[in-house]
Amino acid sequence: MPDIPIVVLGGGGVGKSCLTIQYIQGHFVDKYDATIEDVYRKPIDIDNQPAVLTIVDTAGQDAFGAMRDQYLRKGEGFVLVYSITDTESFQQLKRIYAQLCRVKGDQPVFCVVVGNKIDEVNYRVVSTEDGNQFAAQVRCPFLEVTAKNRGMAEKVFETLVRTIRNGGTACEQRVANGVGKPPCTDARGNGATTHPNMKAAPQVVDPPAIPSPAYPKRKKRRCVLL
Repeated sequence: MPDIPIVVLGGGGVGKSCLTIQYIQGHFVDKYDATIEDVYRKPIDIDNQPAVLTIVDTAGQDAFGAMRDQYLRKGEGFVLVYSITDTESFQQLKRIYAQLCRVKGDQPVFCVVVGNKIDEVNYRVVSTEDGNQFAAQVRCPFLEVTAKNRGMAEKVFETLVRTIRNGGTACEQRVANGVGKPPCTDARGNGATTHPNMKAAPQVVDPPAIPSPAYPKRKKRRCVLL
């Protein structure tokens, strides 16, 4: 089966690990060691196309570290997570995306923008419109979710898989700070088209995923965010 490497990116405390563990293991975790990086392998069958997802759950504090670049280069799809209750996490996500584009160079960037913690809507400081606007700017799907809901977690990763398989788009206008890139192209180098509306993904029952033995847990270096 083909392997699809996916990297989950975002600032510390936005719920990257909670979202990933909900998708992989089917339960919500209240506490998680933010300095630990995990890699999981999960068999999937989406739209009758089997594959294996290799999901790297990154440590938010090391989002710009040199060690992170290797995962950005190898990743085929990216889950970009921010918290709707934290304006700085939204701004940091834009910087992370800019870094991702610099690392990927001329390669297309397939991603999904995720506003997490909609269960805390009373504390919302990042509007749905702001999230939609950023996602439209980088030409990728946008979802608002809570990591407490497994169906929502499944939709995040299934939407990303469909985006990758459909060719996605790599936008010439990456972020507002003016990171210049070539004209938008799909995975085959053709002119970009707009993303189709992403439909809700059917729930699938997969064999339980386990952390990959090829990627042991490790403590991550900390760095100064640029």
